[in-house]
Amino acid sequence: MGKITLSDLRTRQAWPLNQKIDHTCYAVEAFVAYCKEHGRTPYVSFSGGLNSTVLLEIVRRFVDPNMPGVFCATGNEYPEIVRFVRHTENVTIIRPTMTPREVVARYGFPLVSKEQAQNIYEVRHVKGEKTRRRRLEGVANCRSSAIPKKWRYLIREPYEVSHKCCEHLKKGPMRKFYRDSNALVMLGTMAGESNLRTGQYLTRGTCNTFSDDPRKVYSAPLSIWTDTDCWDYIHRFNVPYCPIYDMPGITRTGCVFCGFGAHYGGGSRFRVLNNLHPKLYKMVMNYTNNGYTLRYALLRMGVQLPDEQPELFGNIG
Repeated sequence: MGKITLSDLRTRQAWPLNQKIDHTCYAVEAFVAYCKEHGRTPYVSFSGGLNSTVLLEIVRRFVDPNMPGVFCATGNEYPEIVRFVRHTENVTIIRPTMTPREVVARYGFPLVSKEQAQNIYEVRHVKGEKTRRRRLEGVANCRSSAIPKKWRYLIREPYEVSHKCCEHLKKGPMRKFYRDSNALVMLGTMAGESNLRTGQYLTRGTCNTFSDDPRKVYSAPLSIWTDTDCWDYIHRFNVPYCPIYDMPGITRTGCVFCGFGAHYGGGSRFRVLNNLHPKLYKMVMNYTNNGYTLRYALLRMGVQLPDEQPELFGNIG
């Protein structure tokens, strides 16, 4: 299936839950069949979060009760997530070769968004003037692809900003795992989670992308689901989930130190982290790059941290 429109996606996202379950099961069955044909082992990337919990449960309930899960312990998860994963059957735990502190020290802080962090990193490091100009001016008929003026100060900051955390802490270890184990992964990502994932789904037009080259295969069977669908499914089938979602203020888990989107919501994710795990909060605030802390970088963005007075820095020009 080729590229579809945003209207097509919205129509699919409005389907009733039963239709989405059928759609997801069909996608999983097609993926499993592809793996069998190509001598690969299918598995679910299991983060312990809402989406992957639902995906693993659907696969095991309707397709294969023995489907394995794989969890990458990055060292930046909520402790509740780690405990939940360890109590989930048939889940392999893998680890990256670098710690979060090491990745931040080498590559920089994850700030603003993955797209903008990559743009800022490339402006600072790529040698090609064409790429630099594209990041600063945008592409033809799409100036919105340029770094917004609000965030251009990050190009001049003494610390680095980077999109590379996910690559070194999650994607890289996962790729190594499925190379070493001859496996292929199903992801619990949803198209509605970000503009990037929406665009990727519109280009694919479907949950699965198959190829004669297994390295180019992609599967995200929950692509058209929403958070509401996931909770409806959990309540309908009484699915166990990580209890951290019962904590006020928790809607997403992920990496506890991540600065992507931290400027939205008045720094609520860090208030929650400080309330639940103050030692972990203080540790991640002291991650450094070029001698500057994550705390400093977040305050420069205008993020209101729970243990700081607001407006320590003036407006950034």
